[in-house]
Amino acid sequence: GLTLRELSMSVKMRCRILRQLMIIAAMFFAGLAAGPALAQEAIGTVSRIQGDASGTRGGATQALGLNASVSVNESVSTGAAGRLEITFKDNTRVTLGENARLTLDRYIFNPATKRRMVRLKVVGAFRFISGKVANVARSDVKITTPVANVGVRGTDFWAGPIDDQALGVFLMEGAVQVSNAAGTQTLDRPGQGTNIGAPGRAPGLVTLWPQAKIDRAMATVAFR
Repeated sequence: GLTLRELSMSVKMRCRILRQLMIIAAMFFAGLAAGPALAQEAIGTVSRIQGDASGTRGGATQALGLNASVSVNESVSTGAAGRLEITFKDNTRVTLGENARLTLDRYIFNPATKRRMVRLKVVGAFRFISGKVANVARSDVKITTPVANVGVRGTDFWAGPIDDQALGVFLMEGAVQVSNAAGTQTLDRPGQGTNIGAPGRAPGLVTLWPQAKIDRAMATVAFR
């Protein structure tokens, strides 16, 4: 049989292992509790809405209404003839056109450290109007579309499929960089635009868009 000393050491060892397991379990459950709470933090609200729109969060989809909150890791989408404007904490506004989808991948806005990071994925037509850029020293905003990335430097611009092109980007204020694996174009004067004819093609020459084309673009995100 085991000596008294060996028994004592065996009991101590078991107690130590049990204690470690309890700490690990506590950390695991604390993580589970904190995870959804962190993911559900509201980063913006629905400020305008027309027609049907819905939000999908954690696999559950529900209809969105005026003043509904939106969170990181949430996807919002619009139906036919739908429009949706989201206003974020820093007063940035994103308007979606019909049958569009926006996924909120990352959002950091810290006025104290003057830092802002935004990562969005958008399918469909949208307009982006930047918020408190003047107060933010370090701003890192990138929007991913199915055919190109748009890097944003304090600005107002429109992007979406237009005139049988996979993507058009039109600048109203500020500057944007439109890039994909095939090439990059920079828009830095109001009225400039670029087009991507099809997925895989480089952004085309930067041109001043005619008023009729600007009107067609704006109509895709205009509220009735």
